[in-house]
Amino acid sequence: MSKPPPGLVAVDAGLVGKTLVEAVLARVQELEAPTPSPAAGEALDDPDLSLFAGDEGRLEMRLRRAGYLARVAEVALFDPAKRPVPWLTNMLAERLAEGADQASALTAACAALARAEPVGKPDPDDPAAATWRVPGPGGHVRHYVARRTIEEELQGRDRPLDGEPADLKIPWVYGFLVRACEDALAHEPPAAVRE
Repeated sequence: MSKPPPGLVAVDAGLVGKTLVEAVLARVQELEAPTPSPAAGEALDDPDLSLFAGDEGRLEMRLRRAGYLARVAEVALFDPAKRPVPWLTNMLAERLAEGADQASALTAACAALARAEPVGKPDPDDPAAATWRVPGPGGHVRHYVARRTIEEELQGRDRPLDGEPADLKIPWVYGFLVRACEDALAHEPPAAVRE
């Protein structure tokens, strides 16, 4: 490890990442799940949307809610996570301008982004890694929070998983993005939804 500039302390990036993951997971455990806005609630609970192959509907719904709650925890923990996300607002504005209602716009935008997100640890330069483009602790922390959440969900199952475990990250990311969009709309709603 090279010597840091004066006034700065060298840190182990792996340790910092692990500490951030633990902080988010601990806050998720402490939080009471908030009631989503009507549009976000519809997007989270959309029964016609399948993000994970196989017959795992209940598990998918739990992971959507876990991703949503992880974003709530991030905003509570990290000031940068409170910043507006103009690119999400713009994406939703485009869908609303095409005639979609708010819940449909959220569902379509978040599903497209979640399906594009790498199920492995995302590269910060990958334009498909939406988890790196939302302000906060970054895509690696979110990847490990998702993995740990998935591991906890799969513990003690009495039947094999109907699908690939890595693909369970998709519904988690979807829920995370639903909350990020909900926050983006609260900061600066697109003209199509302003009153």
